[in-house]
Amino acid sequence: MPIDRCLVFAVVAGSLGAAFVLDRLWGDPAEGSAAERWYPPVIVGRAAGAIESRVQRGDPAHERRWGAVGLLVLVGVAVALAEGLALLVGATLPGLSVTTAVAGALVGAVSLGFGIFWLKSTFAVRTLEWFCTRPLGRPLDEMRREVSVVVNRPVAELPADLLYSALVESAFENTTDSIVSPLLAYSLLGLPGAVAYRAINTLDALWGHREPRWRYFGEFTARVDTAVNWLPDRLASVLLRAVSGRTYTAPAIERVDPQAKVPSTIRTAAGLLHVRLERRGSYVIADGWPRPTPDDVRRTVRWVRRASVLMLLLSVAVIGGLTDVGWTYFLH
Repeated sequence: MPIDRCLVFAVVAGSLGAAFVLDRLWGDPAEGSAAERWYPPVIVGRAAGAIESRVQRGDPAHERRWGAVGLLVLVGVAVALAEGLALLVGATLPGLSVTTAVAGALVGAVSLGFGIFWLKSTFAVRTLEWFCTRPLGRPLDEMRREVSVVVNRPVAELPADLLYSALVESAFENTTDSIVSPLLAYSLLGLPGAVAYRAINTLDALWGHREPRWRYFGEFTARVDTAVNWLPDRLASVLLRAVSGRTYTAPAIERVDPQAKVPSTIRTAAGLLHVRLERRGSYVIADGWPRPTPDDVRRTVRWVRRASVLMLLLSVAVIGGLTDVGWTYFLH
């Protein structure tokens, strides 16, 4: 590999490794902290709230139009900023003269450091593990409160086994959203790709609901999120099967709600753990199988951690392969 391509690979792959280390050491900022206020996904969330609150309701076409515009504007701004940062890092690497070497190295180092921080904000492994294991061993009412922070479903009347089901499902599904999708986007398109994915996924979490308030406004966002997660969802299932060391048994799926979507990773969860999973009012997977326990949640978290390491190695391999054939879009 030529020296310039080796440098690109070192910067791009090294940034991913550094971001992964940051995630393992610190995770996401504490809720309510000053750091969280300036965390990129939180900034996108505030902007999304400002846009959504100003859209007049009552006309489905109007809501759909502004929902699409809102997504394109917020994702576009995020990508433009990431593109600028990538250009700045790339411009400081090759061919620096003696007179600009110090200034260029300083600009490059600062830009690279901020890029690593931004990249880390696009995925979350430690925080996912923490949220999924924190409710275990607590009294039922307290566990319900903890689980309500993790999952997007009513939990006030759920028994313990359905709370464990919710945690297992959330961990497996977030293997796609919080790990595989952003790392795959980064390995193909660099920081702009990872930033674009995280913005789309954040907006889907805020807007992509079927309740009347978001039904039309969030429709475009939900469809885009489904499209960009199609391949990563299946890749996440492959990785989880590979690290589990278990035989997969295809579970039967009963949809209570005909429109309910069951991601590939959730089917994989039931088939690997050999347990019954249920989301009330939406679906039942593997009815008749044993119900999940705290040990199943802990086992799931271990598999997710292993899958994240495997995805990191796969991403580095993809970056190396693309760089070797001359794909230097990462740093332009």
